[in-house]
Amino acid sequence: MSDLIQAMLYLNGIDRRIVRGKLRLQEVTREVAAQEEVLENAREQARKVEEAIKEKAFAADRLNMEIRTAEAEVADQERKLKNIKNQREFRIVTDRIKDLKIRVDDHESSVLSNMTDLDTLREKVAECHNRIGEEDLKLTTIRNNAQEEIAGIKARHAAMLEERKDAVKRVEAIDMGAYQAYDMALKRTKGDPIAEMSMDGVCQSCFIRQNTNVMNTVHIGHDVKSCRCQGCGRILYVKPGKESEE
Repeated sequence: MSDLIQAMLYLNGIDRRIVRGKLRLQEVTREVAAQEEVLENAREQARKVEEAIKEKAFAADRLNMEIRTAEAEVADQERKLKNIKNQREFRIVTDRIKDLKIRVDDHESSVLSNMTDLDTLREKVAECHNRIGEEDLKLTTIRNNAQEEIAGIKARHAAMLEERKDAVKRVEAIDMGAYQAYDMALKRTKGDPIAEMSMDGVCQSCFIRQNTNVMNTVHIGHDVKSCRCQGCGRILYVKPGKESEE
């Protein structure tokens, strides 16, 4: 393997680590955002249950008010019975009392049902708040871990950029045109511009078989700019020892 290919592979190793660091930064950000969404969903669920509790409590208060109103009217109607002189008026009042008592019974049943529902909802909202506490604690942990990891990635990234400068100078010192070809492939492949070629001329990145001219150029290894995969455009090379096996 030529000094140029070795220098380019070394540079490629740095660029791969840089890309992995950038991808990990994105992953860490997504992990924090995902937990923030989980927490917000838990809070939204709690808000819905709390709203349901308010509605049930309001409905129960309204029913209790209607019960008191109906009971007061029953008492009033029963007082009227004492002064009624004819059968028709007596029947009207007694029917009214009967209707009011049925309404009271129905409302009391509804109130009891509401109270049962309220107990269930209060248990549920307590569970929601417990979950909020758990998810909030998870978020704090994830954020702290993320901050620590991000700081480490950024520190390594800064160090790798310095290391890359020296690696670039090494490649340029051997062949400026080769570095330009590398840089173009780097941008096109998003951080992975070099690929191994198998003995039978297959690019190990995109698995496209190269024509004879490209295969020969890669095995000779003198004109790196022409050692380009016909499929993905990466710079091709063969591992040490493989050239001699041709």
